[in-house]
Amino acid sequence: MTTLSIWFLRSIALLALCMTCATNCGAQDAPPAEEPPQVTKTPAQVEAAALEALARIEGLEDEGVKVQGTSAVLTGVADDPAVLERAAEVVQAAAGITDVQNDITITDDVGERIRGATTRVSGRLEGLIDALPLVPVAIGVVLLAFALAWLIGRWDWPFRRLSRNQFLGSIAQRLVQLAVGILGLLLALEILNATALVGGVLGAAGVAGIAIGFAFRDLVENYIASVLLSVRQPFRPRDHVVIDGHEGLVTSMNSRSTVLTTFDGNIVRIPNAVVFKTTIVSYSSDPRRRFDFEVGVGYDVDLPVALSVGVQTIAQADGVMNDPEPFGIVTNLGDSSIKIRFFGWVDQSKHDFGKVRSAAMQRVKVEFDNRNIDMPETPSKPMPMPTPSVTKDDTAAEFAEIEANRTEGSNLLDQSAPAE
Repeated sequence: MTTLSIWFLRSIALLALCMTCATNCGAQDAPPAEEPPQVTKTPAQVEAAALEALARIEGLEDEGVKVQGTSAVLTGVADDPAVLERAAEVVQAAAGITDVQNDITITDDVGERIRGATTRVSGRLEGLIDALPLVPVAIGVVLLAFALAWLIGRWDWPFRRLSRNQFLGSIAQRLVQLAVGILGLLLALEILNATALVGGVLGAAGVAGIAIGFAFRDLVENYIASVLLSVRQPFRPRDHVVIDGHEGLVTSMNSRSTVLTTFDGNIVRIPNAVVFKTTIVSYSSDPRRRFDFEVGVGYDVDLPVALSVGVQTIAQADGVMNDPEPFGIVTNLGDSSIKIRFFGWVDQSKHDFGKVRSAAMQRVKVEFDNRNIDMPETPSKPMPMPTPSVTKDDTAAEFAEIEANRTEGSNLLDQSAPAE
């Protein structure tokens, strides 16, 4: 870079610095802009402005105003309650008064009151007539909102993507439909300039909601419990459970109740609010289940031998698991016998719990008789070892499947949803 170029650049920078300083100095030296002087009205001027505004109100006679600072007291005689509200509004707007004490009274003359009411009604009719051209527009907005809500009700795909739970997706869909419908109604009322009606409608809706909530408390409680249960998924379809003392297979769950199929083929419907609050015993979360039964032996029996024979006999029964192993304990010393309780485990996914327990009891009885182990309360007679069937009984599961297929559309249980 040449010496001339360097000198040229330095000159430009110096010129820019000087212009900046001149601008700042000029801004600092310039006098501040003067604010327009505040015009203060005297109480007499405020009263005059207020009286002039009151004089233009139809239906008000003997009007008067007394101003004290930012407060004013209104007097006079009106032919309609609406005139009182109008008087306070015009005085606040015309005189800039914030605190208005309205001492205007209603006339006792029946004719004047009828005239005032007629004037008020005619004014509202005129406003309604002025709004008539907007009525078709408001109706069109409402119809458009309802049509959009109907389309949202037909469009299930986004709500299914929103939640894997079918029930939650349905609730979200209904809420969006309701919001669109209400928004359309409120927009139509705004077009008609019926803002007071909007407030009244919302207030009435709030009061009605509280009343409906108290009247249908149980129904609302069941509905909320259904939402929570469908999210929590405390059980799966065909799970073997005990709910509120009812034992059976879970068949389905709808927005009101949980349906169980008992092992004797009956259908039990339990309100979801009860299901949500009660204790649930699930025999399907772990297929292993322990059974037990009691045997009485005589006082002359060798207890260790009796316990060993009973445990070995149970272990050889069909359907009894080897891990965990069966075992037995002495539970009671009675007047005529000693009580021994035996325990064993069953895999319920492969064998029937009741059948395995029955087979183990039969085998212990026969083995004790064959070994002359005295059971005072039971006659002894040698017999061959029984081999009863312990196959799983699926009758209740078939009944539950039939019931579930019958109510398939309303079933909130989802096999693929995450379990609790």
